[in-house]
Amino acid sequence: MNFDLPIISTDANPEFRSAAACAEWLQTLPLINVGPSHGRLLGELEELNCCELAVSERLKILELLREPVLFVQAEQAKKFSNRAVPLAKPEREILMNVVALWRAFSYGYQHCLQSLATLPTGLVAASGQLALACQRALWCTSQQIAEHFRCYQDVTADDWKLLHRLYAFAEEHKLADQQVEHPVHRDQWKTTCMETYVQPLLLQAANPSEQTSRQLGLAARWLDRWGNNARIRRTVPMPEKGPAHPLAVDLAGGSGPRRVDAAESTADSRRYLDVDELSKSIRSRLSLLKKGDAPANLNLGDDVPAQLAEHLLTALHRQWCEDKPERFPARKSASGTAELATGMRAMHFYVTGLPFRQPGEARELTKAQREEIATFGRISTHADDAYAVQNGLVLEQWHIRDESLAGLRLECKSGPGRFVHTQLVAVRPADARHFLLGMVRWLVVDENYGLKIGLRTLPGIPQGIAIRATGLNAMADKYVPALMVSAVPALRSPESLVLPVGWFRPKRVIEVYTDKPRQMQLNTVIDRGADFERIAYTVVA
Repeated sequence: MNFDLPIISTDANPEFRSAAACAEWLQTLPLINVGPSHGRLLGELEELNCCELAVSERLKILELLREPVLFVQAEQAKKFSNRAVPLAKPEREILMNVVALWRAFSYGYQHCLQSLATLPTGLVAASGQLALACQRALWCTSQQIAEHFRCYQDVTADDWKLLHRLYAFAEEHKLADQQVEHPVHRDQWKTTCMETYVQPLLLQAANPSEQTSRQLGLAARWLDRWGNNARIRRTVPMPEKGPAHPLAVDLAGGSGPRRVDAAESTADSRRYLDVDELSKSIRSRLSLLKKGDAPANLNLGDDVPAQLAEHLLTALHRQWCEDKPERFPARKSASGTAELATGMRAMHFYVTGLPFRQPGEARELTKAQREEIATFGRISTHADDAYAVQNGLVLEQWHIRDESLAGLRLECKSGPGRFVHTQLVAVRPADARHFLLGMVRWLVVDENYGLKIGLRTLPGIPQGIAIRATGLNAMADKYVPALMVSAVPALRSPESLVLPVGWFRPKRVIEVYTDKPRQMQLNTVIDRGADFERIAYTVVA
């Protein structure tokens, strides 16, 4: 099996060509200067990948480089992980360099595979080099895919094809279950090609576009610890308690796993994920969590709150081990455009049609402005448009791709906005009179850095309000913009306040100005997101 590798060239000029020389070179590499060291490691690997080397020496060099590569990759990833998307240009460039280093590292191990595959079978089997090189190539490629998951980028078909091809190589050479030293936790446990291959498949099946950075990181960490409970099968698994539509992957394809009908005809290249043992493991942990066991005692980590562990394990079990329920309410295809605003001040402006002013400073509406509100639901005057520009209150244009009673799927090829999970937005389809509030449920960035988002709309029609704290120390405080949404009795949704993060405390009393000031007691949180809290309240004065 030939891999698509950089061409060997006599012009290649790495700074070392032996493991001993590599060890000396690493002594001169100032890892504390992460950026320059990252660039030097990438440059050396690219030179080595174009250089003729004995396979045993290449493998030793790559293993020497593994720890410094891990260090600089982790440090560089901090500069684009857990950020709003689409990434800013400097963040995107760092991501591209991190992906390039994983790719160059994988090429090195693929060189080893290609060379070792031509040696006598007995010699290679005795040395264990082929299994090691195959696991490492799979690991580098899976890390490359995981970097895309971190920032919600679409994984390319070429990346999936390489991952599948490497696992097919492992199957062909009977390496799938051969244990090798773990590339990260080498002193703690062993790993295999199958276990390494399963991990990116299950991360994809976990719907990474819906997971926060924290949740995705925990899922990856847990899979690293007990992902060996999942297996790859050539035939449909028959679990004790499992989905009628198992997860399957096509080794000849260019995508991740999907659920299939077990009764449909199968190709020789199809493989199935047997998650029966994984399901038992998750269900056992969930049972013990509910009985009060600490997550640390269940190999989930001592930095994970029990509530988060239970919530995430339940969600992962649903994605990995259960049939996906039919969506309710069902989505339907849609077309058209929608206007979208983010940030409390911008949402207040576009919902009300007026710049935010302190109560008492409000201007008298002109006849033209009253007519505009009656016709369009907001004022659109040159003065207010200038106010929006001066204050950066952007109204973005998005395309609607589908919709349901509970939400919308939107796409935008380019725009100034950046988004995070559970962020609050105000959205108004072109055929609607009023804005609605929505919470970002999932995010995907395509190869051209266009953005797709899924919104869960909050019930009720929003209106602009002003809020401020109460008490002796707050008498001089200014009002700040906030929103109120109307009640929807059919959905048992009460009238509620939508406030910036940090305002809620149980039984706290704040002053709310609509047409007049009123004091309201904050009772319970209905929804909480990255930048808002939706609160049920009672009027006290």
